[in-house]
Amino acid sequence: GLYDPACVVKCVESQKWFCNSAYGSSASHIISHLVRAKHHKVKLHAESPLGETLLECYNCGNTNCFVLGFVPAKTESVVVLLCRICVETVPALKSLDWDLSEWVSLIADKRFLPWLVREPSEEVAKLHVPPPTAKQQQLEELWKSKPEATVDDLEHEQVEEEEVQSTLLAYSDGYHLQNVLAPLVKAESEYDKKLREAQRKEGIAVRWEKGLSKRHVAVFSLQKNLAAAAYESSELRLLVGDELRLKLDAGGARQHGRPWEAVGQVLRITDGEIAIELRSANAPVEVSEPLFSVDFVWKGTSYERMQTALKTFAVDDTSVSGYLYHRLLGHDVEPQVIKVANPVGSARVPGLPDLNHSQQAAVKAVVQQPLSLIQGPPGTGKTVTSAAIVSHLARQNAGQVLVVAPSNIAVDQLAEKIHATGLKVVRLCAKSREAVSSSIDHLSLHVMLRAIDTPELEELRKLQRLKDDQGELVAADEKRFRQLRAQTERVLLQAADVICTTCVGAGDPRLANFRFRQVLIDEATQATEPESLIPIVLGAKQLVMVGDHQQLGPV
Repeated sequence: GLYDPACVVKCVESQKWFCNSAYGSSASHIISHLVRAKHHKVKLHAESPLGETLLECYNCGNTNCFVLGFVPAKTESVVVLLCRICVETVPALKSLDWDLSEWVSLIADKRFLPWLVREPSEEVAKLHVPPPTAKQQQLEELWKSKPEATVDDLEHEQVEEEEVQSTLLAYSDGYHLQNVLAPLVKAESEYDKKLREAQRKEGIAVRWEKGLSKRHVAVFSLQKNLAAAAYESSELRLLVGDELRLKLDAGGARQHGRPWEAVGQVLRITDGEIAIELRSANAPVEVSEPLFSVDFVWKGTSYERMQTALKTFAVDDTSVSGYLYHRLLGHDVEPQVIKVANPVGSARVPGLPDLNHSQQAAVKAVVQQPLSLIQGPPGTGKTVTSAAIVSHLARQNAGQVLVVAPSNIAVDQLAEKIHATGLKVVRLCAKSREAVSSSIDHLSLHVMLRAIDTPELEELRKLQRLKDDQGELVAADEKRFRQLRAQTERVLLQAADVICTTCVGAGDPRLANFRFRQVLIDEATQATEPESLIPIVLGAKQLVMVGDHQQLGPV
């Protein structure tokens, strides 16, 4: 292979060398590897012009090469490596002899800058042609389980993979749809699981607090400095409600007197610090040194619900109407019109702004159609129009309306608009997100549950207070508490005109015995097909999908 100390760089995490050439691809081989492997720490060769140098921020020690750059010193012929975070957030740096406005990233055009790591000449690159991109990707996957594997090992690997087919514009039936999409959901699930479980962090110091429920709260940073930790937590897509496993390493176990580990739920992420509330009543609060490790607990609930929806769509004739079944499969079907119990005279809805002509036309048309697609760029009033549509659907005496969206933010915004129309709205949150406050807490099922003050629910309130005070209940009390809570939740949900939740949230067991003839999906273009099917297979006979197919997905 290529051996030129000035042209190669070492990935510290994988301990492998790569060149800065992009021969045969759009990115250099070192950058391609770092992106695929989710690594970001690199070191230059000992015989390179700059010597054996670990690239890190001069101020905070951040080693993430994707946020590193350099600034020239004004009085010396040297450059200083600084991370973007420090340049933007540390005022003290402005008083030094560096021109921060001249900061330039170390990576440009998907390569390291040539003064840092040279690119091999075209003649040299042609002599060392890399494997095809497909084989590079296969090798990256193989390295996750066999770090010492080579390209030759790919020929001997007998990896049995379920054949993945391309998605189609039309399917013969529900089984065909399931056979195409189920392997894709499985592949995404396995990739997500690998990604989460590989994000182990070690050498973590913990500060201990007591939560409102009397449980232990562990507070820590994922990196030594808060700015880098803030970047890291966003990079890891860590959200409030996610689960983490905290564990003592060997040194911590000796200090504590025995091994210890516990699972906790993320309560908050503030200034790079993460706080998790532990389920365990015991915690090594005397250990303050960096002797803990953190593992990311993967939960496959979303993917399980997608698979269940695909199966239900295929086998259950009552999951959707015949018309929607064929339209969702891409079949040509004769148009249908729904007989409206309460025709829409004026599209205007109390509590909402006046609708313009196109919005009024959309509302009147949607109420009479079993399937409607509404598209509009940002700022065209899709949310207000959706709320008006839900208001008119709820008055057609067809039962409760289910309103969903892929993201919690979109659900909250739409629930607030619908509530303004005077309808009874219940916002169903995932159990893991009940600790997250929002502007519509008063509409959330778990908040309503605590706010009820009737004589019939005295036993439930008593058990709730006992649970809040003690942190947990004895087995018999816990069983009775869950039984009373489930009964009360069902009563509250049945009393609602509209139930709002996420697409995945529609698969919540608390909605298992509910049927929704009318379903509206907001931000529909941001959801995958299996994700959208979760609310649809709850009995939809009238489906409204709102979104903007030209809007980019979340990044």
